[in-house]
Amino acid sequence: MTILDLGALLAGIGGSVPIWEALPAGIVPWAIYLLRATDLTLSTLRMLAVVRGRRLLAWVLGFTGSLLFVTAIAGVLTALATGWGLLAYAAGYATGALVGMTIEAQLAPGRSLLRIFTPGSGEAVGEALRAAGMGATRIAARQPGGGELVLCYAPRREAARLGDLVIAAEPAATITSENVRSLHGGWLT
Repeated sequence: MTILDLGALLAGIGGSVPIWEALPAGIVPWAIYLLRATDLTLSTLRMLAVVRGRRLLAWVLGFTGSLLFVTAIAGVLTALATGWGLLAYAAGYATGALVGMTIEAQLAPGRSLLRIFTPGSGEAVGEALRAAGMGATRIAARQPGGGELVLCYAPRREAARLGDLVIAAEPAATITSENVRSLHGGWLT
């Protein structure tokens, strides 16, 4: 099948999309569900590519996702008489969001900056992080009662595990985490 054949298939004659008419009625809601779930999963991954500055990947994911979106919408409009198409579209959207978030969490690209506030000395936290192969910078906190701020750059997929190490070393610690877009020099693991 050439690109022109695919265009003719999607364009149809008289505004209808032949692919939806060719499918058995019981399959249409499932097809809409799968198309929408895949589309939203790709959209989530596209946003990740945009944030990371990966232009070509963002373009490919955007193109593919928009093609799936338009195809799913055409299916919904074809199957509106039963209402199953609309329910399949909504369920596909929700599923696509979950799947996209799950894949993104598993990939967990990039680095995080962990900011750890300890009410006392941050020495135990620093030692726990160093024992895990991470760098840790301790800074005195200026607030009533003292305390320290410990900074740690780490691979994003390690952030949760390091948070557990910190809490084990200092149960009263407060931890915040943010994604780091770029990192130059310093402690690299």
